[in-house]
Amino acid sequence: MKKHLLFAGLLAVTTMSAQVGINTQNPQTAFHVDGAKDNNTSGTPTTAQQLNDFTANTSGNLGIGTSAPTSKVEIFSGTTNESGLKFRNLTSSTPIAATGQNLGVDELGNVVTVPTPTSPNVITAEVSNSTGFSYNVNDQAYTLIPTSQQTLNIPAGGKAVFINFMLGIDYFTFLPGGGAAYYEARLFVDDVPTNVYLVTQERVQGGSQTQYSISTVKTLSAGTHTVDVRMIRSFNNGVASGSNMVCRAISMSFNASYINN
Repeated sequence: MKKHLLFAGLLAVTTMSAQVGINTQNPQTAFHVDGAKDNNTSGTPTTAQQLNDFTANTSGNLGIGTSAPTSKVEIFSGTTNESGLKFRNLTSSTPIAATGQNLGVDELGNVVTVPTPTSPNVITAEVSNSTGFSYNVNDQAYTLIPTSQQTLNIPAGGKAVFINFMLGIDYFTFLPGGGAAYYEARLFVDDVPTNVYLVTQERVQGGSQTQYSISTVKTLSAGTHTVDVRMIRSFNNGVASGSNMVCRAISMSFNASYINN
């Protein structure tokens, strides 16, 4: 009889040491507290039933609102986009500490450290001149406006760059059969024409002037890039095809800037 009682006692101790349940006869982990005492007597509790549960499994994982924690501490709030974690004495009005590391969550909800953002600053390149260089413009191909070619060095990751050219151009000659042709100035990036351009019409008399103001934002990859403005006669309007208009760049102002962060 004593042997049977001893065996039963050992069996009870073994069963108790395997899983301990509080408010539940159906513990799912090594230690399982059913706060509302609403779990099923068998099988896995429903998601709603687990919301008031606290568990600890044999891997040392703690679960709040879940009976199957997969991390050392896992909280399931039951409400979309709410973590279920709250700090009573750490709020949005808490002063920012001088040192520390930012925290975020990954795609699985794990808390991870994230890079501390650097304070943004604006990087600017500026050039202005009034060289008076002359060049020929016709309807056959684009001609580079002298001194407009500029080099930009873009850091890793690439940047959205604000680019601005302001150009004063002299029409230095008067072509036979014309005087009212159209002239186009177009932005080129790395020798490739962009969709940024401006067209003006030559005045009837020779020695007239025109101004081009070209502004845009272009996304540039990391590395070195060249930007410039080139001209072409886009509509002859009585001027013989292939004939050259001598132009002179009397002023050029260039600036490019991007936010560095």
